[in-house]
Order: sequence, then C-alpha cells, then structure tokens
Amino acid sequence: MTLDRLDGLNVACTRLIALAGLAALLIIAIATLADVGARWLADAPIAGVYDLSTLFIAVAMAACFPAAIASRQNIKVTFLADRLPRRAQLACDLFAEIMTLVFFTLLAWQLVVYTQELIDSGETSFILEVEIAPWWVAATALFMLCVPVQLVVVATALRDLITGDTLRLAAHQGEV
Repeated sequence: MTLDRLDGLNVACTRLIALAGLAALLIIAIATLADVGARWLADAPIAGVYDLSTLFIAVAMAACFPAAIASRQNIKVTFLADRLPRRAQLACDLFAEIMTLVFFTLLAWQLVVYTQELIDSGETSFILEVEIAPWWVAATALFMLCVPVQLVVVATALRDLITGDTLRLAAHQGEV
C-alpha cells in the first residue's frame, strides 16, 4: 500500500468516527433541549441529563480529533514560515507534525494514567451513579488513535520534504 493510499484511508476511516461523535453531540443537544423544556413547562427536569451529557461530550469530542488530524485541519500559525523558501516551509511543517505527534503521545499516556485511576477508584456520576471509567476508556482509546493517525501525517510530511513535493502539501492545506 502506498503512502497516499494509506493517507486516504486514514482520512476516510477517521471521518466515519467523527461522524459518530457528531451524532452523539446531536443526541446531547436534543436531550438538553428536552431537559430545558421539561424544566420550563413542568418544573420537572429530566434526571441525569447533565450526568450523561458530560460523559457523552468527552467521548464525542475525542471522536473528532483523529479526523481533524488526518485531514490536517489543526490550527497552524505560518506567518514566519510563509517568508521562507518552499523547502524550508516543508521542513517547518515536518517539525510541526512531529511536535503534534509528541503532544498526542504524551496526552494519550496521561489519559491512560487518569483512566486507570478512574477504574481503580470506581468513581461514578453524581446523580445517576453511572460508572465514569468506561466512558473515559472510550475517550482515551480515541485519543490513542490520534498517535498512529499522526504517524501517517508525519510520514507524508517527511516524504514531501524529501521529494520537494509542494503540490501535494498545497492540496492538503486547501490551497489548490
């Protein structure tokens, strides 16, 4: 499998995961509206909406990170690099992608530590007493997925630097 095909597969698979995350956010929004409506109309909130929404949001947001990484939608500040020759810009991009890889590796590691603490403590939500750990296992797994996804991005940036392929870089950045 070529790096370009792997990169395309990376984007396609992570978009499906992000779609599931966005569906979860929609469910949260509907539940919140129902809760607000019940409070307003009947002075009877729906028990546990807040508990479940905080758990859903953690997983739903984590589901969107791999797609943002694979699609190279993360925020980049390039005002200095834009003044450099194109090859130096590619080197800066590679450095930034490596730093992103380091960041998500450290984040995933710390989330594993935190999730293990939640598992060991058996912590539950306040109202419904739903175990929190399974939700954080899912969120942590999604953040861990960011590491191999970012590895493909780093490999692509390295290939682009070596070959001097600026057209592919411009396409990824939405310039073409």
